[in-house]
Parts: sequence; C-alpha cells; structure tokens
Amino acid sequence: MAITRRMFLQSSVAVAGVVGSACGGPAQQDHQFPDEPSVPLQGNVAVVKPSTFGTHDAAVREVVRLSGGLGFIRPGQRVLLKPAVNSGNAYPATVDPETLLIMGNLVKEAGGDPYIADRSFFLSNTMENFERVGIKDAAQQLGVPLLALESKGLVVLHHPLANHWWGNVIPIYRDVATADHIINLCTPRTHSMGDITMAMKNAVGVVDGPARSAMHAGSGFKQRLAEISLVVKPSFILMDGRQGFTNGGPDGGDLARPDFLAAGTDLLAMDAVGIAFLRQQGANAVITNGSLWELPMMKRGAQIGLGVTTSGAVRLTGMTTEEETALRAVMT
Repeated sequence: MAITRRMFLQSSVAVAGVVGSACGGPAQQDHQFPDEPSVPLQGNVAVVKPSTFGTHDAAVREVVRLSGGLGFIRPGQRVLLKPAVNSGNAYPATVDPETLLIMGNLVKEAGGDPYIADRSFFLSNTMENFERVGIKDAAQQLGVPLLALESKGLVVLHHPLANHWWGNVIPIYRDVATADHIINLCTPRTHSMGDITMAMKNAVGVVDGPARSAMHAGSGFKQRLAEISLVVKPSFILMDGRQGFTNGGPDGGDLARPDFLAAGTDLLAMDAVGIAFLRQQGANAVITNGSLWELPMMKRGAQIGLGVTTSGAVRLTGMTTEEETALRAVMT
C-alpha cells in the first residue's frame, strides 16, 4: 500500500515548537512546493460581481464553477475550510459565515468531509471569536468539526527556501498538516504590518503560537509571511471581496465595497487581483504606489515559486471586457 502524505504525517511525532527543532529536534521533510522555484506560465482567476446575482449562494457557486470547480476532491477526503479569524471582528475582518456555509455545502456535494480550523491572534480565544463572528453557528448548521488550533498538536515542516525562518522549519498544527485539501477563505484587506492580508497571509493562522509571535520580531517579517505557504498550500482559494479594507487592518480599517468574488488556485494571482480591486477603491499609498509585485510579500512569493510573477500571466474569466480592462489598468 502506498504511503500518502496524510498517512506519513499522522504517523509522525508531534514537536513542541520551533526552538526545539531549530536546535536539533526532529523536523519533517514533507512539504508542498519543489525545493527550487517553479513558476507557472499562467494563473487562472475567476471573478464575478455578486450584486448581479439573486443570492449570495448563486454567486459563490458560479465563481467556483468558472474557476474549474471542486472536482479535485475525492470521496471521503478531509477538507479543511480555513477562514481568517484573527479576532472577534465580523466580516470583512474575517470570512462571512454565509460564505463559509456555502463552501462547506459545496465540499459535501463533491464528496469531501469538511471541517473548520484556525487560530486567532495572541492572547485571543479562538473559540470565543468563532462564536462572536458567527462561524460556530455555521459549523453547527453544516454539522462539521470546529477546531480552535491553540489546543492542538504540532508537526514541524522543513523547506530549504524558507530561509527567513529559523532552521528553515515552520511548525504548524497537525490538524492542518493532515488535511487532504485546504480551502483558503479570505477577504481583501490592507494590513498595518504586512501591507496586505489576503490569500497568502491567511496561512498565518495555522502556525504554532510561539513561533507566530517570534515571526513578528526583527527583519524578514513580510518574507516569512510568504514562506509559510511553502509548507501549507491551498487546493482552492475563494476571496470574498464584497467588502474589504483599503487602509488599516487586519481587524478594522477603512471599509470599501469592491463587489467581487474571486476564485482560483494561484496564491499570487489571487492576491494581485485583490490588490487591484482595492486600488480601484482608493487604497492607501503603500499598496497603490509602484508595482504591486514589489510589495515585499508579493516579491518573496514570486522568488520562491508560490505563483505567477507578472500581471500578464494572470488569466481572468467571468468579467466583461470593460471590467477586465479597468482592473488590468491598476494591476501593475
């Protein structure tokens, strides 16, 4: 019988944290991206305007369909629905529970076994935040497990390109590492420290708490944000851009209503689209001035092969010619 990634990780020994592993403790060699950057020729992103649909359910289903659907899910596979519950602040500071509910139903329809997991910011109770933002109710409606990751075991993953992390290792929660698929549910927001928080930065919630705290210290913070995705690669990304933050963030900021849903699998293409929509809404100078590909997180993501490296490589579907032309004008 072949040993799958999930079986391999489930048989491994949990490790207490990044400090022990960096000092010689065991570290898993299983990771998501090649040891050398491999840049895709094209990143496909489906985009719809949800205000033109009769229901939010119809809009989500259409953008998922346009993006290629969830046919990669096999019956019985465990599928992690990863929201961005950094705090107890409601959408767009985190995913709208209605969006989560719709995606959970789509996973079930595809034959998958969904569950929801995340960890909030330091000194914040994740389960309480789940309840405050409505995600606990959504999980109950779906009848799926809801996991507050701070109380869960760890595995430590190694990647040679994660060279802004100590010892090139990133400790993540076992319930994330053992998922067959991760569906990244994000919103388009600026971030006071990281510049942006969209698809790439949503991975922060799967990192062990002490390592996440240390991650913010010293130089290389924005590069470390990108490097998390070397060991945690989503199978699918849905960005709910009906609302977002054009300044401030991650938990509060200048509210905008870009009125879009975007779906795809390429982290950098998705974030480029999110940035472009925020630019249309009058985003802050940090993400508006200059090339979006020079933002440190985007630049590092391109260097390590997380996705496409130019706006020309982003293929958009679902938009009118006029809408696409206007978006590309600011996706520079």
